[in-house]
Amino acid sequence: MRALALALLLGVFLAHDSANLIAEGTKYSPAAVFYMLQGAWSAMLAACLLLFILNEHPSIWRRVAVAAMGIAIFEGLEIPVCRLLVDDIMNVPSRTTMCNYVTGLPVSQVTLSLEIIALVVAIWPWLWKQDEE
Repeated sequence: MRALALALLLGVFLAHDSANLIAEGTKYSPAAVFYMLQGAWSAMLAACLLLFILNEHPSIWRRVAVAAMGIAIFEGLEIPVCRLLVDDIMNVPSRTTMCNYVTGLPVSQVTLSLEIIALVVAIWPWLWKQDEE
């Protein structure tokens, strides 16, 4: 618990108070750095919650929670990674996500499809068991 508490404390300070300092030595604005830090912070919080969820008794709700935290971690990390790959935010067309712009692919739609599949896989055993009863 000590390590978790210290990691959370450090994470919240980094995510909220260090954007200006980190941005000084980079090509990114403080706003861009703050945006990336918030994505990383979101992923870290989801990973911490996942550790607690994994200690729970196996159930359909645990499976849904694990899938949700997996999705949250992926989405949280997607934010800083795609933003790091965009040199000039002004080049990203409006109504286009940064990941779609960077890859030239419909990443948002693929991600949503994979997330729905992850949820179906998570609840599939429960759905199958319900048909047998």
